[in-house]
Amino acid sequence: MIVSNKPRGTQDIFPPRSFLYYEIQQIITKILRKNNYWPIIFPTFEYSGLFTTSLGSTTDIIHKEMYTFLDKKGRELALRPEGTASTVRLVCQNKLIREGYPLKLYYWANMFRYERPQKGRYREFWQLGVELVNAQGVIADYQILKLVSDILIGLGIKDFVFSLNYLGDKEIKEKYKKELERFIKKNNPDLCVNCYSRYKTNPLRILDCTSCKSENIYPSYKDVWSSKDSDHVNELNYFLDKFNLPYQYDYRLVRGLDYYTGLVFEVILNQEKALVGGGRYDKLYFEMVDKKIPALGFAFGIDRLVDYLENKQVLKIDSQIDIFFLTLISNAYHDILAWKSELEKYPLIVDYNLKITKLKSLSKIIDRYQPKVLVILGEKELKNGKIIVKDCLKEQVFFVKRENLTKRIIELFSLI
Repeated sequence: MIVSNKPRGTQDIFPPRSFLYYEIQQIITKILRKNNYWPIIFPTFEYSGLFTTSLGSTTDIIHKEMYTFLDKKGRELALRPEGTASTVRLVCQNKLIREGYPLKLYYWANMFRYERPQKGRYREFWQLGVELVNAQGVIADYQILKLVSDILIGLGIKDFVFSLNYLGDKEIKEKYKKELERFIKKNNPDLCVNCYSRYKTNPLRILDCTSCKSENIYPSYKDVWSSKDSDHVNELNYFLDKFNLPYQYDYRLVRGLDYYTGLVFEVILNQEKALVGGGRYDKLYFEMVDKKIPALGFAFGIDRLVDYLENKQVLKIDSQIDIFFLTLISNAYHDILAWKSELEKYPLIVDYNLKITKLKSLSKIIDRYQPKVLVILGEKELKNGKIIVKDCLKEQVFFVKRENLTKRIIELFSLI
């Protein structure tokens, strides 16, 4: 059988790029745990109606991007295109809500959307999602923005700005929708084919199109805010200013999903596309399970984040191993395994060759494994009890007594 190529829009992730995925996950998970967020895992596929209800039947995801299929009993299932809907189902089905207490959750998951593949956009992509459930008010909004800021700074990203808008409740969204319809009828702007179709089914969706949005000065959301909305925004701005979170308002930002109400945001990095976005979705729980549960959250596109960190070389990844044992004879493995067992008590990466090699392969071994310390064992070294140790970082070679090898290596790494 001939091995086929991977499907279009997917990617193989391997070293050194895979190290970035791992390092990002470690850094972000540590920050989330410090803020008392807990991990969740939900199915790769759900009943398709879950996403139709939550995302809105007129969104691009539902209309043309979702992977759906029938199971053997004829039930329609869908590969998850995003994580918020699955989180809502998980929370409600498992009765995780406790009255008066917020629920802080996060997930790492691969998502699936049938999109046109391009740089930073795949049909299978990785996402970090963070959801703050049963939390209402300005402080909760600020806490989410602060958490995004902490994550970006933790990854070494500092030149970012929050792009914010406030969508208000259902009544305010309807009011803005009418203003937008009046604007379109009065000005008859040139709309692309997609926006023309979107306008007929859900006028707010035309604000998702960056090309049409840049050519047309659509009405400002700020003009339809109630006094309550303005007070909320002013209070949020107070906290953002007080704690030095950089922000600006885009009064035409709506995000691409129907479930958003209240605060919505993206993060701008120079001219880069948004790496993270989110907002509040207070009505989603009510629409799906008939319960009034306020909630908000955000999602990072991990593939796009990796691209950014790789291009900017912001995150330095150490792919070297600490110690490599190079044996030239088979009867050295007993000693190597004993030393490795001792060294595993310390935070060190230790490896050794599985196939007996010759000393002339030394340069290839160093190039392949890039060890910080190389230990060489041959017949002569084992016989006289003096082992060759090379500090590859300092380019120093010295001999160590067999019984002192573990201690000497630990000293080299300043672990004692």
